[in-house]
Amino acid sequence: MRLRRTLAALAFCALSAVAARADDGEKIDCGDTDLALNAPDFEITCKDYSDPTAVSNAGKLGFEYLEAISQKQEQIIGVADIRAIGSIYLVRRGFEEDIRRSFPSEELADWHAAGELVAGFEYAEYANRRMGSNEEECIAFRRTMTRRDSGFGRIVIGFGCTTGERAGLVETLKRLEAPGG
Repeated sequence: MRLRRTLAALAFCALSAVAARADDGEKIDCGDTDLALNAPDFEITCKDYSDPTAVSNAGKLGFEYLEAISQKQEQIIGVADIRAIGSIYLVRRGFEEDIRRSFPSEELADWHAAGELVAGFEYAEYANRRMGSNEEECIAFRRTMTRRDSGFGRIVIGFGCTTGERAGLVETLKRLEAPGG
């Protein structure tokens, strides 16, 4: 049980590492992932943060990340797909806590979780007031799948920010293809 909790905690530490060290990870073809963004004017890159050397009797984590940037639309979208492989599970947390842990560089001012789903995702809005940049209108989204013990086996979690209209981000989110949708 302790090993399961430790591995689940590592999943969110690993996701935090993505935000902190964007140069790590192995660049992969986005077509080899379960994530796709069908939107024009975006430069899309994908990385695999799974540890191929991880061997455990309990299981391991699969971890892929898609980043999409559009200069024309003034938008950025970051999406992580984390899978608990084997008998481990990811710990269930609140939506805002998951976003804070997963993307620690995001300032979540004026957080407002919507009661409805958007494109099959839990959805929230917030303002990001980064030092030295313009205030950005942002969204957060999350989808959990495969209930296991007191958690789940997979999470797709992400954020998007723009210096333009938030409504444009919502339209971009609707073009995201991800597991569980």
